[in-house]
Amino acid sequence: MMESPRSYYDAEFGQIILEDNYWTLAQCAVLGDRRVRICVDFEQGQIGELSSLQREAIRQALALSPDVLHVTAPLVLQNYDVYRDMIGDESMPVLPNPIQVWDQVTFSYIYVEYDLDIATFKLIAGCDWDPEHGLEVRFRNGVADDADQIGETGR
Repeated sequence: MMESPRSYYDAEFGQIILEDNYWTLAQCAVLGDRRVRICVDFEQGQIGELSSLQREAIRQALALSPDVLHVTAPLVLQNYDVYRDMIGDESMPVLPNPIQVWDQVTFSYIYVEYDLDIATFKLIAGCDWDPEHGLEVRFRNGVADDADQIGETGR
């Protein structure tokens, strides 16, 4: 039985390595002052075959603008506020400046699935206000358009 590869070299993105059951690019995306690894999914048996939409999504993740956290903060703050209202928790302060919401978020990785109809990636993160479910911020064509609990995006 042939052992499946644990890494391969992509002409555009360089080394992609299998770690923790995710195919992870050697290159990282940069969000503000944080570096975030990019993980990709492949269609069954198609190791190393990135679709053109996946490639586009990865390019967009690698090219995020330096102010991406400022631009995206209101979307994430909306998730925070909805959650705060839902549970009526006094321990969750009103955040006067949307950028403060990032102080309560721990980035895990960026995820690019293979089954795309539009160039999409998701920022997967932990968040203080919902440690059980975490946070998922969806970017389509390089722009964040949804923030929700992990697995709930795009209802």
